[in-house]
Amino acid sequence: MMVEAAKKGDKKAFEAIVKRYHNELYYTALGIVRSGWEALDICQETFLKAFNSINTLKDTSKFRSWINRILINKCNDYFRKNKNVVYVDFIEENEGFIEGGSEESIDLLKALSSLKEDSRVVLTLRYFQDLSLKEIATILDIPEGTVKSRLSNGLKEMRKLMKTHKNSD
Repeated sequence: MMVEAAKKGDKKAFEAIVKRYHNELYYTALGIVRSGWEALDICQETFLKAFNSINTLKDTSKFRSWINRILINKCNDYFRKNKNVVYVDFIEENEGFIEGGSEESIDLLKALSSLKEDSRVVLTLRYFQDLSLKEIATILDIPEGTVKSRLSNGLKEMRKLMKTHKNSD
């Protein structure tokens, strides 16, 4: 309903959309780009792009996938522009961006940040946004089998990283 109203030019409806999806998109971007400030910028760019092109959305029931596709594209743009950026323990620099940053959640985000981009993106979409494998495949424009293998490989790597971290304490 909000999306339909926003498509018709209702700015208040689009504002409600931003409020509804901001945290979800922010945490997805954070999981992918590993920088709180960059994640905020990417969210802002995502909503701006969505606002300017909402008329191109044919099926409003697919809004969530559509806006996530925009977010992923913005994250990819970020990586293309910043190929030479080196990340060093982004979590310690950005702890203020993690609500209720328990030690376990910080460890989990650190492990997530050290994964390869492909696995990190799939795990972020699956577990931060609770998207189905089919939705992830649609957003990333890859086969569902590829999503499954990236998810499986990412989880194995996460377990290994978390186990290594626990053993080092």
